[in-house]
Amino acid sequence: MSFYELQGPTGWAAPPSMWSSTSLDDVEACPRRWQLMRSRWGEFEGFPVRPHPAAIEGQIVHEALDRLTRACGQRGNPAFGSAEFSAALNDADFFPCFARAVIEWQQRLTAHPRPGPAFRLRASGEELANRAVRMFREQYKPDDQVASQAAERATDTPADVKALLKHKRALSEVKLTHPKLPFLGILDRVQHTGEGIEVVDFKTGKPSDKHRKQLLHYALLWWRKTGDAPVRVSAQYLDGVESWPVTRGALEDVEADLVKKLPMLTDALGVHPAAAKPGTGCHTCAVRARCAAGWAVGEEAALVDGRGDAELVVKAKAGDHGFLARSRTGAEIAVVYEAPVAKLLPEHVEGQVLRVLDGVWKEKRTQLELKAWTEVFVVRDVQCVG
Repeated sequence: MSFYELQGPTGWAAPPSMWSSTSLDDVEACPRRWQLMRSRWGEFEGFPVRPHPAAIEGQIVHEALDRLTRACGQRGNPAFGSAEFSAALNDADFFPCFARAVIEWQQRLTAHPRPGPAFRLRASGEELANRAVRMFREQYKPDDQVASQAAERATDTPADVKALLKHKRALSEVKLTHPKLPFLGILDRVQHTGEGIEVVDFKTGKPSDKHRKQLLHYALLWWRKTGDAPVRVSAQYLDGVESWPVTRGALEDVEADLVKKLPMLTDALGVHPAAAKPGTGCHTCAVRARCAAGWAVGEEAALVDGRGDAELVVKAKAGDHGFLARSRTGAEIAVVYEAPVAKLLPEHVEGQVLRVLDGVWKEKRTQLELKAWTEVFVVRDVQCVG
């Protein structure tokens, strides 16, 4: 049975044995999406997300910028052309990473189960590097000073990080686990200031309250590991810093929230399928074709965006290049495709339900053209997965 005929996972993902701020946010946003993405689907360890070359290129650039932002932050955001900036470029493996990432992604794209011609990235490693450099120059604001204290990596250091910080004054990549809760975090930087201990995270993108909450999680981990509560947490962006004071009362509230949420979310993921939270993200959710609750919301949103997502019931075959179908609203839709695409489609018979992703609407949405990149999922139960 092909991936597009599977009605649900062949092996359900277990809840995280150790939670992080990211997994907490993802599961809270939609338990079902987290679960379906990480479950086994036939031969695939996780849901094989349909690749979009433009999105992959953006991801390569973002990851490189993220590493460079951290490297520059650790060195005090040095000026362009300085020895410290060159060292940050080297720390981030900035320029070599693009060609390597392009090669790795090209290999992954050819292994995707979607039938038809394989996607290929359009941009070369050099082009992606140039794009990243332009973005970095537009946003980066050097402090024009060397960091007051080089931060020693603490990922694999002895357990007594408190003593190490006292000696080194600044640490980077500090991996901490809560002593009683299944929760961990990797702190980009912890440093002594004139006021006390500060936890710093280096970020690309725009300021977000999610960043503040993540930093409070990190401050909690440091407090419970060392007994010293940080006085401040800071998010270092390319163009500036946002800081928030920390109190023990705030950390106790964060901890109480984790005590409540972690077992609740773990239990939620023990249900197969987990509960869905339909919302604005459903029309771009990678697993929307296998989530009945999210599909209805996503299909409507896709119509607004002009995207060709549609649940169709096959009515009759209309030659070798199409068939007639009925939409969920009862409208008759002529589904058309070229001969090479016909070979890529699952067998369709009268009464069969199909969920089409990324077709192309034509003739005032009375005709839906299936392209080589269109995905067609067979649905034997319209409540699939639930």
